[in-house]
Amino acid sequence: MQRQQTYLFAGGGTGGHLFPGIAVAEELLRRHPDVHPLFVGSERSIESEILGRYGLEHVSLPTLPYTMLRRHPLRFAWKNWQAYRTAHRLLRRDRPAAVIGLGGFAGVPVVLAASALRIPVLLLEQNVIPGRATRLLSGRATLVCPSFEQAVPFLRSSVRSAVTGNPVRAEIADLVNLSHPNTSGCRGTVLVLGGSQGAVSVNDMMLRATEILGEVLADRLIVHQTGERDCDRVRQSYADLNREAVVEPFFRNPTDWYRRAEIVISRAGATTLAELSCVGCPAILIPYPHAVNNHQLRNAQVYETAGAARIVQQNRDEEIPANELADHLRRLLTDEEQRADMTRGMRSLAKPRAAELVVDHLEQIVLAQSDRVE
Repeated sequence: MQRQQTYLFAGGGTGGHLFPGIAVAEELLRRHPDVHPLFVGSERSIESEILGRYGLEHVSLPTLPYTMLRRHPLRFAWKNWQAYRTAHRLLRRDRPAAVIGLGGFAGVPVVLAASALRIPVLLLEQNVIPGRATRLLSGRATLVCPSFEQAVPFLRSSVRSAVTGNPVRAEIADLVNLSHPNTSGCRGTVLVLGGSQGAVSVNDMMLRATEILGEVLADRLIVHQTGERDCDRVRQSYADLNREAVVEPFFRNPTDWYRRAEIVISRAGATTLAELSCVGCPAILIPYPHAVNNHQLRNAQVYETAGAARIVQQNRDEEIPANELADHLRRLLTDEEQRADMTRGMRSLAKPRAAELVVDHLEQIVLAQSDRVE
């Protein structure tokens, strides 16, 4: 009996890293229903929760994030050495056709082990400025697939790359040709997203902007993803402001809210931006100010340049960005033509076939490897 072919997805830590991998796994299964996608990442519960919803197998490694290197260097080295040895055994056992690096430091031991075993490696890079994991591992990769053309100059010239866009799940990619927003029979909606783990600062700014805007939001529904720790507080705050709001820690399926949103207020994570561009949602972006190399700001600037988004930069005096957020909301909610222009700007950046392109490259890499082995 022929052995089931495994494709191993390495990394994670956040939804922003996992969802592109899920999109690629979906496309692989669509083409080859008998393959086995296996996700190997960290011990963070968000990984097993998200992957479990899609019926995908997850194996955790005892890795520590790069931020722990300075504080606990010996523990960092020991845990990641253990992770490398575990990954090496796993790869020798399953001998995957290829390893797909998703970003995040949890993928580093797996990619290093794959390189040692001469298993082909494809790296997905979501951001304009490549992350630490991509910079560290790109020299060992068969191919790097950046989401943005602007990311290529940040890679070494010896690195082979192919710009594919950021893979999005089929349910979202399929919305690229639908009219936006789809508000037939629905109230206008303002959608607030703080990333897969929420963002207290974004929550606070939106609550303050809601207070400032008063009746401007009276006929709109606010839909707000808060993160787990802030949900009850934000829900109560909207009640105190006498504003109807749908408040949840995390939206398991945001597709319907994307379709209805007149405006999205969001961090500038690359995966969220890729999804918004497919749907055509105009956005006000609040880049996370402590992101490595300020990559969220660079992501946001690409969308601002295309006319798809407005940027509000977070600072220590949160009253100032809250006022800016309120000003942008007031102008955009009262100007349908400007929102239509932003929808066109968003759609100009959409890459709904990104997962297909990545799998095309994967198939070529695996075929070339099998020819070499033969």
